[in-house]
This record gives sequence, C-alpha cells and structure tokens, in this order.
Amino acid sequence: MIHSKLLTATLFLFLLTACSGDRNETTETVSTRAVEVTALHDHDTNEHMFQLSSDEISSGWTTFQFQNASPYDHFLVIYKVPDEGIAAAKAANEPLLEHWFEGVTVPFQMEYNPYVNGDIDYGQFVDNLVASIMEKGPWFFDPGAPPMGGPGFTAAGLTSVTTVFLESGEYILECYVKNEGEVFHSYIGMLEHLTVTNDSSGNDEPIATISMNISTTEGIQVDQELSAGSHVVEINFEDQTSYEHLLGHNVQLVKLKDKENEELLSRLASWMDWRQKGSLVNRAPGGVLFLGGTMEMTKGGVAYFHVDLEPGDYAWIAEIPNPAVHGMLKTFTVSE
Repeated sequence: MIHSKLLTATLFLFLLTACSGDRNETTETVSTRAVEVTALHDHDTNEHMFQLSSDEISSGWTTFQFQNASPYDHFLVIYKVPDEGIAAAKAANEPLLEHWFEGVTVPFQMEYNPYVNGDIDYGQFVDNLVASIMEKGPWFFDPGAPPMGGPGFTAAGLTSVTTVFLESGEYILECYVKNEGEVFHSYIGMLEHLTVTNDSSGNDEPIATISMNISTTEGIQVDQELSAGSHVVEINFEDQTSYEHLLGHNVQLVKLKDKENEELLSRLASWMDWRQKGSLVNRAPGGVLFLGGTMEMTKGGVAYFHVDLEPGDYAWIAEIPNPAVHGMLKTFTVSE
C-alpha cells in the first residue's frame, strides 16, 4: 500500500501539477500582444468563468494579464494536452475541452465529494480517483499533461501579470479554488481551451530585475532585496516533485498585515492546502492579499512575474503542505 501511494503521488505530478481592478504601472507597460484573461462570477447561477481576449495565439513568450473581476480569489494554471489526449477526444468525437472535463474534471469532483464529506479517508479518495481517471482519461497519466505555469493567486479586484513560454499545441486553463459548497471552480465553468499555433509571436523574453530559484532541496531562494516600485521577477524551477497533496510547488506573492504574526502565516498555509475542508474556499484569510506569481511548472521551467510593490510586509509562499518546513515560506519587508 505504501508503494502504491508513492506511485500515485508521482503520477499526480502530472495530474494536478495535473475580478475588476485598476491596472498598475507594470500592467500598463506589458506588451499590447498580451493575452487578457478576466475572471468572472455569475451571482445568479453561481458559475465561475474565464473570459479570454483570444482562444488562439502564436507560440513563444506569452504574457497573461489576469484581471480578477470577481469577488473571490482566483488563479490560472496552464496544462499542455498531450497528443494522446487530443487523439482520444477526436476518437470520441468530442471537443477537447469537453473531453478533458468529462475525463479529468468530473472524476475529480465526484471522487472528492465523499472525501470532503468525511465518508472516506484520503488514501481511499486517491485510489478511487486514479481508477476513475484511468477509465476515462488514461492519457492524463501517461504520457501526462505537464503544467506550464500561469498567473498565480490573485485577490478580488486586482490584476496580476505573468509571462511564460508556450510551444505550439493545445492547452487547458483552469482554476481549482473552491466555492462555499466545496465545489472546484473548474467544475462550474472556470475551464477553458487555448490553441497555440506554429507561428511565432516574435515576443522578446522579458528582462528580469530580480532572479529567484525554487527547488525541493533549497526551497525559495531570493538573494536580492526587493525595493518599492516595479519589478520583473524571474522564477526558475530547478526541479519538481509531488507533495502530500499531489501537487508540485509553485510561487505566490502575498501582502501581509503583519509578517511577524505566526498565527496568520499558519492560517494562510492551511488555507492553501486543498485537502482540508474550508481550504481554498472563496478568499484568503483576513490580513492576506494575493498579488500573483506563477503556478506549477516542470523542471527547467521559467516564468516572469511582473509586479509593483508598495512599502509593507510580504511573503513568498508555495502552495504545498507545511511550506515553511520546505523553505517555501519567506517573509520580507519593503521599506519606503
């Protein structure tokens, strides 16, 4: 059983690893060829949605301007669909987005329900989920759908900006924050399909003002001090793995009411662990403001996070269980 769970965790690296706001200065200076994505919420139907400025773009360095026009926190993780998944959708005569939804999104929500309700334990949930997806979307495990980054957690009313390199292919965009009923947003509308063509966008790679590395052994490493003003943060993924919650590591920036408040930091880390009831639901704890970052990437991945910093207390944090233990919770202060 232990071996089975370790194998499952490895597979799930590819399973989960596979809001109207004023734009700041950094957003305004990003290339006009950026892909604009707006997070929306329909109060009548309780649906969550992405609105894309285009569902087909050229390959190359791609900047996503993620405007959160909803009252809840959201992010945008990008998965590259393998050729086997595309072929399976064609064989089933289904649109790719529908095939992903039925083969991955629906099984996850259906198997999660009895777990979050306390009817089964976590190990049984994982076993059930693997069996369900193997039946409907085995390509998701082999060869897998690698995560390609994307704008990180962004608070309601704010806009975050992240640049990643996308090769030609088919991609799925998702947010798996939950609503008050423990339903993942991807299950109720926040799932989109993006096509990247063979044509090159010609966009230049951003020029970083500060560099950061993240790894399983060293955690989040930032050698330079951050000052107030505009920054382009280069985020390098030295490696990747799956943790107890089946996801890999990513990098999020939060503004804190008080970086010395250990209880606040503990509540933040707990909120980001989707396995717990009440976690990832609607908004971060009070005293925490998500400013963006980058979602998971595979080993060697590079993302550029564009941000304007005001004086105050902040933290870099990864969306993993017990991030401080792994060196992935780093607080700092930006002075006047």
